[in-house]
Amino acid sequence: MAKARVISLSIIGIIAFLIIVIGGGWYVYQQQTYVSTGDASVQGTIVPLTAPGDGTLTDWHATVGKTVNKNTLLGTVDGITGTTDLPAPITGTIVQNIAVDRETVVPGEPLGYMVNLNNLQIVANVQETKINNVAVGKTVNITINAFPNTTFSGTVTQIGSASAVITNGIPNTSLSGTFNKETQRVPVYISIAGSEGKTLMPGMSAQVSIYRN
Repeated sequence: MAKARVISLSIIGIIAFLIIVIGGGWYVYQQQTYVSTGDASVQGTIVPLTAPGDGTLTDWHATVGKTVNKNTLLGTVDGITGTTDLPAPITGTIVQNIAVDRETVVPGEPLGYMVNLNNLQIVANVQETKINNVAVGKTVNITINAFPNTTFSGTVTQIGSASAVITNGIPNTSLSGTFNKETQRVPVYISIAGSEGKTLMPGMSAQVSIYRN
């Protein structure tokens, strides 16, 4: 009985040792191969749909999720001086509608928003201590949190010149003028090779693994 117990404990010890070795090896491989961060998101150029003049919004049909071509008529504004068309400013998808038909509008008032979903990118904030290992043209493995079982491919297209703290308008100093030493983040822009049949939307959280320079 005692011998069997010793053998069982030995086997458990060996298995635990192998798990530690394999896990440690995998961690080292990841660190040597990639620069990774979970501080990333899908981003695109959001274009507003704005009222062209004073009057009543008529024939408004900006349906969320609908893809339209540039200059497609989305509605009109009937004002004192006549009727003004409201065309789509870009070829893209309507992602938000905040107007209703027959409401009174004023010039420049936002009525909705559009995005070209075929021209999205990933913006990843990489620690400044690791940015020297990132280069334009490097391949990137991308995971979108909304689609955890799908890996997307990308390419680094640009490396920002300002830290994320400064970009967000938050200087790294206290009110007393004392410099706060902390690791800054640099934005890295990544093109997405394909949607893999998924509908990507601006704002979706992502994780990226950039092949090291």
